[in-house]
Amino acid sequence: MQLTLIAATLSTVLILSNLASIVLAVSRLRRRRTIAPPAGKPRPVSIVVPSRGVEPFTQETLERAFSLDWPRYELIFCVAHADDPVIKLINRTIVRFPKVPAWLLVGDDRISANPKLNNCVKGWEAARHDWVVLADSNVLMPRDYIQHLMAAWRPGTGLVCSTPIGSRPAGFWAEVECAFLNTLQARWQYAGEALGLGFAQGKSMLWNKPMLDANGGIRVLAAEIAEDAAATKLVNSLGLRVNLVAAPFEQPLG
Repeated sequence: MQLTLIAATLSTVLILSNLASIVLAVSRLRRRRTIAPPAGKPRPVSIVVPSRGVEPFTQETLERAFSLDWPRYELIFCVAHADDPVIKLINRTIVRFPKVPAWLLVGDDRISANPKLNNCVKGWEAARHDWVVLADSNVLMPRDYIQHLMAAWRPGTGLVCSTPIGSRPAGFWAEVECAFLNTLQARWQYAGEALGLGFAQGKSMLWNKPMLDANGGIRVLAAEIAEDAAATKLVNSLGLRVNLVAAPFEQPLG
């Protein structure tokens, strides 16, 4: 009888906590809507994209990055090794979109055990603007990608991120990944933000460059094996918050 009571109590607590997390997550999410670019003089933005290898959706994600509805932005692609096959694809795409300022930087700055962070260092240091997005190469950016990131930056913000939403699964394990990303992970990440416990996600990270540079720059993110974990600790130590976009961005899985 006692074991039955304990099991019933635990089950009730789990059900209620899950219901509460759903309510909290829904309170932070908004139906996706197109956000127009700002009137007047917009803030220029640098987008740093660490790349490695050619994936099934690489061409599409590249083209999306060059098609953003933001008047002033630059793209900085970072590749660690000169023999990486993605370099040819990036160079061809840069030529196809001459109106968007874009550069390809090749080299490996070994500042940590995190290959992605090492790949981003040269891009961060080359960024010309005060607002910098570190964006994974497999993020399928909507046209109003920058607008959504900027809209989530409010007073007291130290970093804006987006949890990935898995899409286009091809196979059982991709379906499993979609189920995890789009339910458990997304729900608890938005619930945490609602409770003031927001944490960073490395897929898309909007930084104010002067703020991060004044506190050690991108190299300070080498304090943890994962740059998003280090980013969360840094932002919290400064008394600032990690905010999430109201409508998360898609990551096609294949």
